[in-house]
Amino acid sequence: MHSLSSNTASIAVSMQSATPSSHGGATAASTGSSHPYATPASNNQIPPANATPQGGSMPITNEPPADTANTAPVETQPPPAESRRLAALDVGTNSIRLIVVELLADAGFRMLDDEKVIARLGHGLASTGRMDPERIEFAVTAIERLRKVAEGFGVSMFRAVATAAVREAENGQDFVDLVRERAGVELEIISADQEARLSFRSIEAAFDLDQTNALITDIGGGSTELLVSIGGVVDQVQTMRLGAVRLTEMFGPAETHDQFRRMRAHVQRTLRSDAGQPVVPVQIMYGTGGTFTALAALAMMRRDFETRSDGILPFAVRGYELQRSDVRHILDWIAKMSVRERAALPGLSPDRAEIIVAGVLIAERVMRRFDVNRLRVHDGGIRDGLIRKMIDELLGRIPVDGRSRIPIDRLAEARRFAAKCHDEERSGEHVAMLAASIFDQLAAHMSDTTPGIFTPENREILQAAAILRDVGYLVNYAKHHKHSYHLIVHSDLRGFTAREVAIIANTARYHRRSKPKRKHREFMKLEPDDRRTVEVLSAILRIADGLDRTHTQAIQSLEITRDDQAMHMLVSALQFPEVDIWGAERRKSLFQRVFNTYLHIRWASDPELVPAELADEDDDDD
Repeated sequence: MHSLSSNTASIAVSMQSATPSSHGGATAASTGSSHPYATPASNNQIPPANATPQGGSMPITNEPPADTANTAPVETQPPPAESRRLAALDVGTNSIRLIVVELLADAGFRMLDDEKVIARLGHGLASTGRMDPERIEFAVTAIERLRKVAEGFGVSMFRAVATAAVREAENGQDFVDLVRERAGVELEIISADQEARLSFRSIEAAFDLDQTNALITDIGGGSTELLVSIGGVVDQVQTMRLGAVRLTEMFGPAETHDQFRRMRAHVQRTLRSDAGQPVVPVQIMYGTGGTFTALAALAMMRRDFETRSDGILPFAVRGYELQRSDVRHILDWIAKMSVRERAALPGLSPDRAEIIVAGVLIAERVMRRFDVNRLRVHDGGIRDGLIRKMIDELLGRIPVDGRSRIPIDRLAEARRFAAKCHDEERSGEHVAMLAASIFDQLAAHMSDTTPGIFTPENREILQAAAILRDVGYLVNYAKHHKHSYHLIVHSDLRGFTAREVAIIANTARYHRRSKPKRKHREFMKLEPDDRRTVEVLSAILRIADGLDRTHTQAIQSLEITRDDQAMHMLVSALQFPEVDIWGAERRKSLFQRVFNTYLHIRWASDPELVPAELADEDDDDD
């Protein structure tokens, strides 16, 4: 195991277009806490996180981000003047980043400050499983200073998130507690999935993803997140324990051929085991994180573009495009250098000289694994995505702690997502109507035997699942019900909780072919009561979907009655709906099992008419 150098006190600052009301870089203070990483108290005490900073600004709040990510624009009034400055802090494995922004009248924003501290919280984590006490002390000091920077700008909302290093470390919660006590900041540890979604939120705001299948790659210090977007809709999210700091600590800075060879073999093994192939080919990879911005800078400087004497890059990093061959050539080039030689390269920060080979190697191997030749670089990332979520919350677009200032029409959100997936609107609305009618009538007959199922919330969940059941066509007709699950579970359905989205996704997944089974991992992730809900709702949805087998919306209404032997469903249509009744009859086995009764489906105008011999739908597709 190799130890990275700890010369990490450098701070890079970029300020644009504004001067804060008070902007200090005071040294860190201590509270004299008994925390295991606490240091002796000093006279420079930290004001509480909700203290009002100079200049009469609003108190800083540290609410955790909401579960939902990207949202569609809605017409809203601009926020009040005192709420127009926001700050987001990203505590990563290698660096800690702060951005401060000011909202504009059109709900966009301009950057006020962008500051980075190389803290290397992941130093030693790969070998010990714990964050180093010295790195913790340095990071807490940096976070406190950055909080004071944000206060100086008079921000009204401040969010702080931590990623892989804090997420994985045995003493991660100790660090969070110490940051709260010493720095006055409530730090939220976010999951790898949330991390990928924040990066996606930033990238989709910067680039048009609607017309392409894209791979979003976020290479951090401790992990790499991969997100597949199909026409701007999230289909897959994957995470791997591959990071620039982690690999460098495991194999060294790749100054020798042996170090590089072993590092490359490890990356290839990890990709083969952890990075599943997307269901559709991807045309382009978008890269976010320090590795990619450094890669773009190196590419510009290496091609001998004209630069000013101060070394400023000739083009913006955002949107800079490279081919896979470019990435491979740069990798071969820097892998032959010592760390000292890399540190002298124009365009590369000396702080990244040790870890740059590991980061570029991950990028090159991911492109190779997914057979993608184009790379487009993005200079935003988690903190930018977090700011955009905060703006949505401030404008009432998405709920905070389960509440929204603007009422959310949840079914309208389902329709919006279905339209984004180019789904057939008429069929979705018709099946949702039939499913709701079945649900309402069953509530009168079965509520005593299925307590807690027939609620208004579950009715709306069923309707949403009906509207979204076929969104998987965006990927492929074959197994589209499975594709629907993945698209829905990774969607941004405003107003629905993460639990409700999971129920919607599972219900849509079981609208055809296989019934819910214990060997289905996604189904078994649900709580027992929610699994029962999925069984009931998908049983109803299978019937409703079958009743529009012709996609002609022929069934106008239906009526359910029950006797001691069976349940009877009479459907109204202008003509004998033979195919639609056949479609429902062949999917009724789950319904009969769930409700423990036989079901007969007939045409109301002539109940004696029945379709030809019926068979239950093939159940071999798991």
